[in-house]
Amino acid sequence: MASSSTAMDLDEPSKEASKTPGLGGKNEVDPVLEVLNDAKRRVYQQCWDEVTHGEGNRQTVFYQTDILDLGIIPDNNIETLLMVTQALLDEKLFKAVHSSEGLGFRVRSEDEAKVFRGLSADQELVYGLIDESEAEGIWHKTIKARLNLHETALTLCLKQLQQKGLVGEMKSVQNPSRKMWIKAHLRPSERATGGSWYTDGELDEVFIQQICDLLYAHIKQKSFYFSSSAYKKSSKGGKKPSLKEASAARDKVLASKGLDKPEIDDERSSRSRKYDAYFPMPADYNGYPNVDELTGFIHNIGITSQLLVSSEIQQLLDIMCFDGKIERVVMGSYEGKEASIGYKATRRTLRDEHELGSVLTEAPCGRCPVFDICDEGGPVNPKECTYLDEWLQF
Repeated sequence: MASSSTAMDLDEPSKEASKTPGLGGKNEVDPVLEVLNDAKRRVYQQCWDEVTHGEGNRQTVFYQTDILDLGIIPDNNIETLLMVTQALLDEKLFKAVHSSEGLGFRVRSEDEAKVFRGLSADQELVYGLIDESEAEGIWHKTIKARLNLHETALTLCLKQLQQKGLVGEMKSVQNPSRKMWIKAHLRPSERATGGSWYTDGELDEVFIQQICDLLYAHIKQKSFYFSSSAYKKSSKGGKKPSLKEASAARDKVLASKGLDKPEIDDERSSRSRKYDAYFPMPADYNGYPNVDELTGFIHNIGITSQLLVSSEIQQLLDIMCFDGKIERVVMGSYEGKEASIGYKATRRTLRDEHELGSVLTEAPCGRCPVFDICDEGGPVNPKECTYLDEWLQF
């Protein structure tokens, strides 16, 4: 934002230049130059105010008719208008823009103008293109093609601009092999960096999976009611004789090997009971978390120093919906809250969550301590193994 003092500073050098030696060695102010300097100062100030306080923005283009409409140029004199705009161009406060509507101008801040005034002609051209690219950055070869500069000259300009602290290299996830340039003080756009899910230009799959796991755990907690009473194991009314015989045979073999008596592995049935102990919420339940709640949840647990916004969390929720882990739920208005989209875990994921990932660890044989002596005709054999029969019939 340009202050009034900045606008006045623009006029100081011109005032000195407008003084001419008079009679008796005294300096006299040229009235024509004084009018031009005043018009230049006021045109710049009004254009700057428009892009900083008005309806415009830094990309707003002012055409000659727009400047005349300000009512600053005396008698709307075209020659005076050209002199004023040329003076602003010379001081780098204006930048010429050519479009279908004709010649126009974009306004620069005084600090930006000082930077451009300190550059050589080639440096100004190169820096101007990088400046236009803003947070998206610009490809090295694009600069070379648009300016028709020799590679040696372009490399020298970029090196000098880097030494001045004006530009820097950047990586783009869309074109990782390209050498990109951006203004040094700008942060690359999410389109270029990939947002929070990329680290040094690479997709951070581990970080994404961590956030997805946390989101799923929170959603599951609010999607089902876990009944501890339903989880309790019911009495089976005794054991089958074959089970006792198999247990005795196994105990005998274990005793001969000096091993402790193992507990009957009932992990699979335990998982089944745990699955059956989860009950869905009623149809009118409105407590499913929405994207804003989930965003706040991730922020509050402090898993990352990055600030993940709701749009980024929404990306992960969409992926989890496509994978069938969660589903969208339209929740009606209640307690003064408007209807919104919530998320609940699908019931099938409860089964998947409790399944073991390896057949060798899930089957009784894979965890049997006397597996090495299990053989046909022996006290422990596959044909008479009750555990294997029970597992196959589950």
